[in-house]
Amino acid sequence: MDNIEKLFNNFLDCVKCLQEALNVSLGDALVETFDNLENNQIKVELGAPDKETVQKLSQKYANLHYDQLSPKIKIQIFTLLVLKAVNEDGLDVNQMPTPPAIATVIAMFMLKLLPKEKLIITDPAIGTGNLLFSVVRQLKNSNHSKADFELYGIDNDEEMLSFADIAAHLNKIDIEMFCQDGLTPWMFPSPDVVVSDLPVGYYPVDDNAANFATKSVKGHSLAHLLFIEQIIKNLRPAGYAFLLVPQTILSGKGGSDFMPWLSEKVFLRSIIELPDNAFQNKFNQRSILIFQNHGKDARNSEVFLTKLDSFKKEEDLIKLNVKLNEWYTKNIN
Repeated sequence: MDNIEKLFNNFLDCVKCLQEALNVSLGDALVETFDNLENNQIKVELGAPDKETVQKLSQKYANLHYDQLSPKIKIQIFTLLVLKAVNEDGLDVNQMPTPPAIATVIAMFMLKLLPKEKLIITDPAIGTGNLLFSVVRQLKNSNHSKADFELYGIDNDEEMLSFADIAAHLNKIDIEMFCQDGLTPWMFPSPDVVVSDLPVGYYPVDDNAANFATKSVKGHSLAHLLFIEQIIKNLRPAGYAFLLVPQTILSGKGGSDFMPWLSEKVFLRSIIELPDNAFQNKFNQRSILIFQNHGKDARNSEVFLTKLDSFKKEEDLIKLNVKLNEWYTKNIN
């Protein structure tokens, strides 16, 4: 951990040096820093950064020994720096990278449920790309679908897409990304799979929300509900969605209206409540929602309901995998 902390601080020093020279946000400087390191060249536009800063950066970059670092370490450092940039630049909490442990749980279910064929996978709220790339990396490591994936991402924030672009490069993942509102028509083939950490909050474009059954009767509509409906509209028949959603929409007053509607539209497969201590307060509690679109040989099944007590204990994930196998054998296979 000491080595990671030292590396992090050395990288941060490079980013801050460039930030000061260009007078940009930490996030912009972070993207440019990794762009420079990956291309082994310091980008200069209209005389910025100046010659003195270029010399200073050249020495700082050399001290990083970037080419000798493993892809895993580069990804880890970049993710930590993105977290710092999101905090320091005052970006929305929805733009925070999704914790890797959540990607591990989702990948476990994807490996079990998805067909072993070429898959089109999309994230319509890709943000930094952390969730999608972590999941795809685990699928590739398991040689799922012979690691044959066609990937698409959507986000309406250019800075997030810049983060995702660097992250894709570090992960050696090919993806086509679109800067647009994810609740407007998608400009790529219907996906077999959607995986997303859905943005939580109110959607400001009332005229567009009016096109959705899940719109609010009064005031702004809830973006996460609209996104689920948009995903269902765009998923291929029998396609799967693996979504991180607010727990409030699945139970209590929030779920009493939404869940009956959802149960008519898709086949619910699983709801996994995440550990209480994974979130700062109960209002931020999230669950993983997994469903399959109607079509082909898709049929109804018993819903796999469970709660994870911890991300930190390996035995909890092992227990989850055992339960998943039992449920799958009984209901899906």
